[in-house]
Amino acid sequence: MKKLHGWQFPDHEKHLPEWMEHPKNKLVLNGRIAYQGQKQLAAIEFCKERRTAVDIGGHIGLWSFNLANWFENVRAFEPVAEHRACFEANVPFDNVELHAIALGAEPGSVSMTTELGSSGNTTVAGVGDIPMMTLDSVGLSYVDFIKIDCEGYEENVLRGAVRTLERWKPVIIVEQKRDMATRFGLKVLGAVEFLTEHGYRVAKEISGDYICVPA
Repeated sequence: MKKLHGWQFPDHEKHLPEWMEHPKNKLVLNGRIAYQGQKQLAAIEFCKERRTAVDIGGHIGLWSFNLANWFENVRAFEPVAEHRACFEANVPFDNVELHAIALGAEPGSVSMTTELGSSGNTTVAGVGDIPMMTLDSVGLSYVDFIKIDCEGYEENVLRGAVRTLERWKPVIIVEQKRDMATRFGLKVLGAVEFLTEHGYRVAKEISGDYICVPA
């Protein structure tokens, strides 16, 4: 790990610190330079209650750090061990629980691949030894907010979360950009379409991230 701007990053990371420091993107939240800070603020504004936030694609904790300051509890999911080590250093809060699993439409096991120099570009790469579960099987309660950033795998995550969505009707921000979903045989905006078919509407779109709320 290496420390930059108050954050621990994987040793090979180059992209994120430069992006966060750029004047166009730079925003300090809760005492640290944020990643996608404007998106974070925009998304939580739609939350009427702030009990449990779910961070799917927890990475190194860039969202969870702020969610832990804004919500009573955070449940984060990150399948890559190197990222979890950074996450635990970056988010040392008692109200955060980090799960060492991937989430998908059905249980199984997967492998992950990470782009050198850009750890955020980490994707499911086929069968492997990392456990995959559905969000529904985790049995979360009082879910008011879900962030999903899985480099194209978002629709599959949602297909495994239908009971959670129906029970708690959380605000959801989901990434859908650069045709990433097509690598998994999914539609470019398949996650958004899935949500609209399950009682949601798009409240706001910011640079390929869609904030969806119950219709």
